[in-house]
Amino acid sequence: MPDLWSQTLVPLLVATACFTALHVWTLRSVEPVYPRAFKLSRAAAAVVLTALGLAALVDGFPHWREAYIYHHEGGDWMRYGLLVVYGHLIADFIWMYVGARRHGIQPRKDLMIHHGLGIVGFGAALYLEIGYAIALVTMVTELLPLTTGLNAWGKRVAADGLVKAADRARLHVLAWLRMPLWLGLCGLSVWALARGDAGDLAPAYAIAAVGLAGLIALDVYWMQKCRASVDFY
Repeated sequence: MPDLWSQTLVPLLVATACFTALHVWTLRSVEPVYPRAFKLSRAAAAVVLTALGLAALVDGFPHWREAYIYHHEGGDWMRYGLLVVYGHLIADFIWMYVGARRHGIQPRKDLMIHHGLGIVGFGAALYLEIGYAIALVTMVTELLPLTTGLNAWGKRVAADGLVKAADRARLHVLAWLRMPLWLGLCGLSVWALARGDAGDLAPAYAIAAVGLAGLIALDVYWMQKCRASVDFY
């Protein structure tokens, strides 16, 4: 295991503090309405997360047939990138708690399930030192919170055209980016297990397959919500 303090706890604490500070700053300086502030601060965080996802997509590309699941060397930058993502998840849980306690805003159950899958799956990757790449590659789909942030900003400035465009973009991100990525990675993970040659990577493939199945189910739910109020084209 990597040194617990310098390679895990310190970067995790720093990332959690930075994303929590972003939530606080957005609510105090940009948008006083908690639900919109949360969407805007998550959209800003999504820029960082998407960049990490794109970097992992390129760096880990030689392992795409393995669903981006492989052993990582000590000092791999992806470990620190994944700790940044983990800090983001923790910060969101902290801020949802603050929203419930101070503002009476009950957390979205679907978002809690989504983040819970990340906490478990990414935690397993960090512990096993396997699968940093696939975990980070999923961050490419953080384009979705960007569309939600645009929706919130459109409502703040009363720009109906922006709100409608953001809603339509959200549906397209779900249908043409997230769902194909989840299905592809899940299929590759199941295929690796079915071949029977996963070896010591088998637990990682099993965790990935289950987690991705959960993400597929969530996105089907979100697509239904989008289509209830937005024409696909």
